[in-house]
Amino acid sequence: MIGQEYSQQRLQISAHGLLQCEQQRNPCRQIGIIGAGAAGLYCGILLAEAGHTVKIFEATDRAGGRIQTYRDPQNPSKYMYIAELGAMRFPLDQHPYLSHLIRQRYQLNVSEFPGPDENAYTYLNGILTTKKQAQENPDIFQFNTSQSERGKTPSRLMSEVIQPLFQVFSEEGWPGVLKKWGSYSIESYLNSMNLSREAINYIAASGSADSQMYLSILEDMRSEIIASNISKNYRITDGNDLLVQAMVDDCQRMQSNRCSITYSTPVSQVQLLASSQVRLTTNNGTSESFDTVVVATPPTVTQFFDFEPRKDFAQKYLALRQVHYICASKMYLFFNVSWWFTQENIQGGSSVTDLPIRLIYYPKTTSNQTNGGTLLASYTFSKDSITWQSLSDADAIDLALKQLIKMHRNSSNMRDYFQGGKIKHWCQDPYARGAFTYFTPFQETELADTLQASVSNVHFIGEHTTLLHGWVEGALSSAIRAAQAITTETEIRSAVSQKLEPKPEPEPLGERLFSSFKATISDRRTKLDAEKKLDYVTTDEPTNLQQKRKTAKTSSTTMPFQAEEETFATRGKQIQVPEQNNVVLSDDDDDTTDKENDEIECF
Repeated sequence: MIGQEYSQQRLQISAHGLLQCEQQRNPCRQIGIIGAGAAGLYCGILLAEAGHTVKIFEATDRAGGRIQTYRDPQNPSKYMYIAELGAMRFPLDQHPYLSHLIRQRYQLNVSEFPGPDENAYTYLNGILTTKKQAQENPDIFQFNTSQSERGKTPSRLMSEVIQPLFQVFSEEGWPGVLKKWGSYSIESYLNSMNLSREAINYIAASGSADSQMYLSILEDMRSEIIASNISKNYRITDGNDLLVQAMVDDCQRMQSNRCSITYSTPVSQVQLLASSQVRLTTNNGTSESFDTVVVATPPTVTQFFDFEPRKDFAQKYLALRQVHYICASKMYLFFNVSWWFTQENIQGGSSVTDLPIRLIYYPKTTSNQTNGGTLLASYTFSKDSITWQSLSDADAIDLALKQLIKMHRNSSNMRDYFQGGKIKHWCQDPYARGAFTYFTPFQETELADTLQASVSNVHFIGEHTTLLHGWVEGALSSAIRAAQAITTETEIRSAVSQKLEPKPEPEPLGERLFSSFKATISDRRTKLDAEKKLDYVTTDEPTNLQQKRKTAKTSSTTMPFQAEEETFATRGKQIQVPEQNNVVLSDDDDDTTDKENDEIECF
């Protein structure tokens, strides 16, 4: 499946758009889209730009979905008290679709997301150390590991035991990995590798993953594959929601009102009609019919829709009910003095603890910027998130401050600087009902293709329909896939009605993960930052590009995508196609040089 995420065709669509609709081969269609998150907006823009007429139904009063930026109304300065409640960092150098939107199409200003800081803390088993000390003395936290496990950081232990997966991957590709290990959770896999119970506990606690050990080991492997690929993360200066606003403006600027967004209009029913159209019915009882419909809502929301006839959607309902969706909570606290810098000498990065707050992220701070800011005081997932949801915001903030003081012993006066806070529980959001997808054992085999599959002329998109779980890039990739499929579907229907010879489908949909990768994984058993060479070759590339790629291999840990330099005119502008995009497949912690703090995370 991910073998397609960065195919030559999809990268071309990202940079150049779809073929323009025209009467004979590719008639212009009326298209309804449910959901104005990143996937729905981007799919709508691509289709409207190609000449189709698109209407987007959004249940809330804002666009963006899980890209949501909060600005404290009491302190509206763009430099103070801004909180990314959802997506907070973008590896633009490895995510070509998102990079194209932010850097080329909309030319938004970006800043580097704070990287690791060796002065940040690890606090486990009542023992407080800096990150540097934890790296130098992994046994300091007094986990009763076996003799062979002592002296090794949790990430070193994990790197060693995951080698059998990479061995199978290098010999048999992803289908071999899926067949052999697809039924294993992280915990069952670690047990099968004969790690001691204490070593497993150490890995879980240091990665804030105690409540996530039931998840699929394959998800963790994808994180391992890309852990050293991400050299930098970025954020959009002044707020990530500026991307959403740029996309909304893009949609609404389309000629002839070809792209429109209707807010505060939840859809309740999606009905296939005998006329081959699809009728959408909203909660207020109004109905509208379309040639094609795209469902761009999370699975936790989509499963509540009334799809008719229901029997046609039986397998889709099954997948929507079963797919695992993770809770996540963020607690931001606002301070008018940057005590983490002035009193703790922490300039950014993150701390980890087994206290309920689990993960702390510090804003990038310098000696010229000590007048306060926004601290992500607690970032939790799964059960760790659920435990906070039963508390009032006031009680949660009070507890978080107490735990922060316990970890930052030079800053017992931080309450003097406290100015307020903002909490977001994604499982309590009625139009998200969770944060992102993370498969449990068997789900990649049993559910992945069904989640992605169309039912007649109803298409389904979102990060959950890819294996780029949790990333905005996954949402954009799915949008391109659906837009491409709609173009093909329209072309085939027109060919049948006019008795024309349909063009062949450009690439097989549903291709399994990494089927087009040529992988060489070596020397990872004892190295934390092991060398990984992944030769990415797509099935629909011209031979000359494949040859270029073979001669352009490097020993880098990124996966180079070598595209030919070219320009073309679209919408009256010249667009420069980047000479190279480095592709990343999944998610991991931003502390890529400080692996004792790896955690599951998308935002």
